[in-house]
Amino acid sequence: MIIACILIATAANLGLYAIGRATDAALRIDPGAGEANHLIIPGDVAWKTAVPLALGALVLALLARRSRRWTTIAIIAGAVAVLITIPFVLTGAHDLTTGLLLAGMHTIGGLAYILIGTTVRPNAAP
Repeated sequence: MIIACILIATAANLGLYAIGRATDAALRIDPGAGEANHLIIPGDVAWKTAVPLALGALVLALLARRSRRWTTIAIIAGAVAVLITIPFVLTGAHDLTTGLLLAGMHTIGGLAYILIGTTVRPNAAP
C-alpha cells in the first residue's frame, strides 16, 4: 500500500507536469535555495515526489514501532509543512499556471503522506 501511494502520487505529479507542458506554462521557478530561473524537468518532479514520500514513510514506520501518539504527531506535522510550502511555490513560480501546478503537486504529495500515515497508524504501538 505504501509503495503504491508513492508511485501513484509520483505519477499524478508527472501528469500535472505534462499538463503544464501542454498549456505552455513557464515551468520555471526562483527557489528560495538554489539558482534562480530554474527550469523544472520531469526528473525534478519524480524524485522530489518519491524521495520525500519514501523518507516520510520510513519515519512513520519507525515512529509506529514506538508510539501511536508520535505517529499521529508526525502525520500532522507533515500536513502542516505542506500547507506552509504552498505560498512559497506560488510566489516563486514565474507564472500563475506554474504556481498552481506546483501547489497541486505539493497537495498531492501531502495527501499521499497523510494516506501513508493513516495506513501505518492503526498498527502502531499503543
